[in-house]
Amino acid sequence: MPWPKWTFATERGDFMPILVGVIFLLVSLPGFLLVLFAPDRNSGVIGTPLLVILGAGILIAAGFIVMGIRLCSDPGSFTYRLTHGRIFSR
Repeated sequence: MPWPKWTFATERGDFMPILVGVIFLLVSLPGFLLVLFAPDRNSGVIGTPLLVILGAGILIAAGFIVMGIRLCSDPGSFTYRLTHGRIFSR
């Protein structure tokens, strides 16, 4: 399956997806952990949808980070093989 082409990640070595992914992660992860481990007593109805939305933000952030590493890695390196699914090939 080919990876989608984004307008802000147009060429090899472009670090913008990593930057976007880290920002998404820094926004989503603290709220997710706070709602998961220290919920408020009166957050009954909103707790589960909020966890789903923040969890989706974490997954989107991970996708952007992987896409950024995929663009920035050099062919033959470990990160290139890891992000392209060629871990066990030489």
